[in-house]
Amino acid sequence: MLIRVATESDIPQIIELLKISLGESMIPKSEALWRWKHQSNPFGPSPVIVAESDGKLIGIRAFLRWEFSLDGKIKKACRAVDTAVHPDYQGQGIFKKLTLSLIEEMEKEGLDFIYNTPNADSLPGYLKMGWEKWGKLPLKLNFHFNQGKNNHPLNPEPWSKIENIINKVEQESQAVSGLNTHLLPGYLSWRYRDCPLFPYHFISDGESYVLFYRIKEGKMGRELRIADFFTNRELSKKEKNEVKKKLKEAEKLAAARFTSYSGLKYANEKILDLGILPIIPMGPIVTLRQINPLFSPLDQNWNWSLGDLEVF
Repeated sequence: MLIRVATESDIPQIIELLKISLGESMIPKSEALWRWKHQSNPFGPSPVIVAESDGKLIGIRAFLRWEFSLDGKIKKACRAVDTAVHPDYQGQGIFKKLTLSLIEEMEKEGLDFIYNTPNADSLPGYLKMGWEKWGKLPLKLNFHFNQGKNNHPLNPEPWSKIENIINKVEQESQAVSGLNTHLLPGYLSWRYRDCPLFPYHFISDGESYVLFYRIKEGKMGRELRIADFFTNRELSKKEKNEVKKKLKEAEKLAAARFTSYSGLKYANEKILDLGILPIIPMGPIVTLRQINPLFSPLDQNWNWSLGDLEVF
């Protein structure tokens, strides 16, 4: 078995291996998704390695590059994402070999840490390889049992409406306290406008705030899922009321049975009013692996948003 760095010509085989190993599940595998995620990422192309046997790809491991801002300094990170082993070769430790090999390469690059949101099946394996549990994100839910049927499908609005506020938010991102995603120029367009998985919508006045959300169908009914909410200054009482009003309008237009807001920002913002139900620890579970011996990610003042951690 040969473990090597993936090349451009491997992409069709990588997509096929992902389909064979994982199926389509909730996220269809495609070259377009792969290129958006691993090549167009503003933080840089993803480090990807593959396992090969007799000229055939039998395993793949990819980390997604990410950057966080802490007190004006940039922390280099990766998110452990796509991985697959051909069914005929599973149970031979290939996943572990690929993961540890890629970690070794990231150590050479001077990475600070790796993070991810594993499911219950993969969590034990990550813990054995040095990952630590940070915990589950808090989740705020607000139910709308009186919403009627959706007769007005939501259509994405022109991105040009929020170019000004996007520029302001990205320019000022390093001044925000805590450990936050580094909103380098182009990040928000890549993350929300260009995402090929599902359409994101926004609520904004175009100048002082922007809220990104998407609509998700589920067993509990239609969900309005808030991914990120940014302001570039303290909002006035009138502006706060305007945000709440626009959110309610979006909920009604989408016929959302409930609204969700997961992350560490809701409790501190006090702008959105999402009802009286308590915040519950039922969001994604986050795990961290220290790479830089001088930087402990587990001890940081995190400011996660769902937009940082949502599976994509």
